[in-house]
Amino acid sequence: MRQGLLLVAAVSMISAHSNSFAQVQEAGKLTDTEAAFQRLVEQCDNVDMLMLRARIRLELPRTTEEAAGVASEKLLKGFELCASGNMAEGKVVLEEGYEIAKIGVTEKFGQEGTGGDETTVSEPKPVETASNKKPWWKFW
Repeated sequence: MRQGLLLVAAVSMISAHSNSFAQVQEAGKLTDTEAAFQRLVEQCDNVDMLMLRARIRLELPRTTEEAAGVASEKLLKGFELCASGNMAEGKVVLEEGYEIAKIGVTEKFGQEGTGGDETTVSEPKPVETASNKKPWWKFW
């Protein structure tokens, strides 16, 4: 009986702590992302610009605070330009914002290049001669 009471008390303390943590993180505030996205599409339906928006938004949590602020401003400015009919200028601004966000990620994590951007140098293979060649049955 006493163990059950202690278990209930512990569980209630943990749940109270997790609720307060969620309130600090503003977990209860929901935004209608579909409506916000639909408004952007109505203003500017250029697929390249929407893809750049998605790329910038993916980089924002990983980049530095300064780069995130500048990239967010460029994101808004790019879509304002697109909504006013200047798609080419808007796309250039979004590309700048994406590059700034990528540079911020590089600064934060200290790496350059991802995937195909990296160049790797491989060691040359040693030339096999009769003196260093092993018989086929020796694996070690």
